[in-house]
Amino acid sequence: MDNLIGKKLDGLYEVKELIGSGGMANVYKAVMLGRNGPVPAGTVVAVKVLRQEYTHDPELVRRFKNESKAISLLNHPNIVKVYDVSVNDQLQYIVMEYVDGMTLREYLNERGGKLTSRETVHFISQILKALEHAHANGVVHRDIKPQNIMLLDNGQLRMMDFGIARISRAENQLLSGKTMGSVHYISPEQAKGDETDCTSDIYSVGVMMYEMLSGQLPFDAEDAVEVAIKQISDQPKSLHEIAPQVPAALVEITEKAMAKLPQNRYASAREMLDALDTYVQNPSVMFEYQYITEDAPEKVVKRTMNQNKAARQNHPNESAAPRGKKAKRKRRTIFLPVLFGITIAFALACLALCWLILNDSSNLMNNKADITLNDYIGMTQEEAQATEQVASGQISVTWEQEYNSNYAAGYIYKQSPVSGRTVREGQGVTLTVSLGTQYVTVPDLTNYVQADAEQQLKSLGVSVLVTQAVDTSVASGAVIRTDPAAGTQVESGSTVVVYVSRPQVATTTKVPSLSGMSVDDARTLLVQNHLGLGSQTDQYSDQPVGTVIGQNPAAGSTAKLNGRVNITVSAGPEPAPVEPEAPSDSGSDWWGSLWGGDSSSSSGSSSSTETGESASSSEGSGLADWWASLLG
Repeated sequence: MDNLIGKKLDGLYEVKELIGSGGMANVYKAVMLGRNGPVPAGTVVAVKVLRQEYTHDPELVRRFKNESKAISLLNHPNIVKVYDVSVNDQLQYIVMEYVDGMTLREYLNERGGKLTSRETVHFISQILKALEHAHANGVVHRDIKPQNIMLLDNGQLRMMDFGIARISRAENQLLSGKTMGSVHYISPEQAKGDETDCTSDIYSVGVMMYEMLSGQLPFDAEDAVEVAIKQISDQPKSLHEIAPQVPAALVEITEKAMAKLPQNRYASAREMLDALDTYVQNPSVMFEYQYITEDAPEKVVKRTMNQNKAARQNHPNESAAPRGKKAKRKRRTIFLPVLFGITIAFALACLALCWLILNDSSNLMNNKADITLNDYIGMTQEEAQATEQVASGQISVTWEQEYNSNYAAGYIYKQSPVSGRTVREGQGVTLTVSLGTQYVTVPDLTNYVQADAEQQLKSLGVSVLVTQAVDTSVASGAVIRTDPAAGTQVESGSTVVVYVSRPQVATTTKVPSLSGMSVDDARTLLVQNHLGLGSQTDQYSDQPVGTVIGQNPAAGSTAKLNGRVNITVSAGPEPAPVEPEAPSDSGSDWWGSLWGGDSSSSSGSSSSTETGESASSSEGSGLADWWASLLG
């Protein structure tokens, strides 16, 4: 049994059960205790504990602490929230939001490993939005794979394990056939142990997109090292070849995300999101991306050198000095352009000299003094107008007004030229006064098509975050509600979450009855119902051997998809108890001869039983005679 189950971590979290295990850490389900924790008492949380073998590596523990603190600052609807981080000499753990759902890997397995183009865009868009937020906060995931992504009942994704896969560069290399992260999704530079950045996450997203659209991984092999080598050097089969039904635009997006060279990939998650948005607006769009190659510059240089060499070989005498009339004609041809160039340069120099003379003359006639601009930022308009430079007309002020949430209305927040600049008296200066925070009213977008709703909100100056939810009363693809709700006033530039209706995704299934089946038939039926066979216990019964006589959960109950059903199997009837064997006659004859008694005296069991006392005395006398003969 796990030694953490039942323990209380720092007196705050009581560990209940192990719910997951990874290469670096184990994940436990726990309950918050007391009232002084980051979440209310009784809240179910997930606790990720660094494995014991890594706790003695000070560099890894330091990275674990620093990056855990970093990801605890992430706050996004598509990222699992981190509540607490604890690092000490004995234990290092992260307390996270507990997500009750299935992993994206389980969902892919349920769908046969392949999704529709619409589902793929839906999921990849959420992943990219999470990455955009993380990358903006300096956090790179480095271990993106379907196993690290949770799917809720409403179709929303939650990404986990941000930054945890980052360890020392030496340990990030291939060692004993292992790599940090899943080798099927890592970027070529990560497989080589080089430095990684946000474009490495883009590559992993491209691999997931390839898998969702085609139903297969771009690179696979029995050995992890072989897969890593393929990530570095091989090109995957084209999606056009293995999934011809995939729209060409999605093929282009996938290929660009999976480019071997980081500079050929999308530079950011936002750039890839924009490409997906373009596809959604126009599914027939063609991007026609251009890629650079590592050997292109070398090829160009070699080609140029070869061309020059060939030219010299074809015209060997052109390098020699021309002679006679040809030489004179060539010298005349070269002289004329040179003379023309000198004339033009002289004319330009004269014009520049005239301009300088005239400018100096105007400056000499100009009696205006140089002044140093004051700093007007933070003043009110009245305060600025009362300063000497403005009141005396030393500067000519142009006033502008704009909304700015960082400055209260009436205060100057921008000036041009900036303070400290030396200008001529009478110089024009632009001062911009804040109108305060601009508020807009969220419109009622219920039943709007998603694209129209996004466009209307963006025109109001707010950011839009789209998430999907199940609502049978609203058509699929239409807006259910917004958060904040319609009619609410929000700051310009703030984010409005738009909930869009989607078909319900089943996450549970009904447990079938397995009674009377063989184990193989029970396993087949469970797989057909998206369940698995759990433990098997034998029990005596009057049913045939190998027949299922019990199950848990019971038939007709509801279980999570891919859950396990434990069964009890008949071992047949219980055998009858074994009775002790009766002593044989030959045994009694042998003992009788041994003690010198007459074998005829015990010839019948009934007579010896009836005369047990005389038989005993006879045996005693036989024993005495035997001792007498032994002693002489």
